Amino acid sequence: MFVVKAKSDFAAKRIKYLYADTKQKKYYDSIFTAQNRSFHVHLIVLSACSEFFGQYEDTVSEIFSGFKVKVIDALLKYCYTGEINDHDFEKLMELANLLKVKIPPQFKTVDLSNCLEVLKLTEDFELNKQAFALILENFETLYKTQYFLNLLANTVFVILDLDNLIVPSEETVFNSVKLWINYDEASRKNDLVKLMSTVRLSLLSSEFIVREVMMFCTSSEECMVSLRQAILDKISRLR
Repeated sequence: MFVVKAKSDFAAKRIKYLYADTKQKKYYDSIFTAQNRSFHVHLIVLSACSEFFGQYEDTVSEIFSGFKVKVIDALLKYCYTGEINDHDFEKLMELANLLKVKIPPQFKTVDLSNCLEVLKLTEDFELNKQAFALILENFETLYKTQYFLNLLANTVFVILDLDNLIVPSEETVFNSVKLWINYDEASRKNDLVKLMSTVRLSLLSSEFIVREVMMFCTSSEECMVSLRQAILDKISRLR
């Protein structure tokens, strides 16, 4: 759990009074409903955090319906008080992104348990920087997780294409591509060529290429051409 408090000043205290009023259902000007719960709010306060509330008021309840009450409460509390006190970092960030609510970096925590999810949920530069640092150092463990398997192809490509990715051997990079593709082969087979381009074939043994890589890439003639060339290059270097 993490708690960060806004600076104490006159305006902040007055807004906190309004937050207390929402709990008592007093002086509100709008109501959002989700999960059999009504959220009494002041649009002028929420709009100060995100123009989305004012421009797309009718769709807010629809977005709220996909989240638990505690996550909605946590986001509304932040909008009124500048305080965050919540365990479910990923869901809070997901809701904030959907509603275009910007949460400053000092309110957020990135660690090994959520770094892959952070890449999926936010475009915040500092958070992504922290997430990538953790991923690069712990990739051998992370690529076997559900979070990795749920990443978009472009994100997987960016990770695998980084020169400072720390892996025991290039076989790990290939294994991660194979695992990600096989997780949903029907919809991901078109990403094979792009992701295989991140595998440095020169660092794989000829035996591994023939036994593992070729068997996996038989459906792509473009990949097979690259693999045959890699083997020929290895043979020529032995002469």
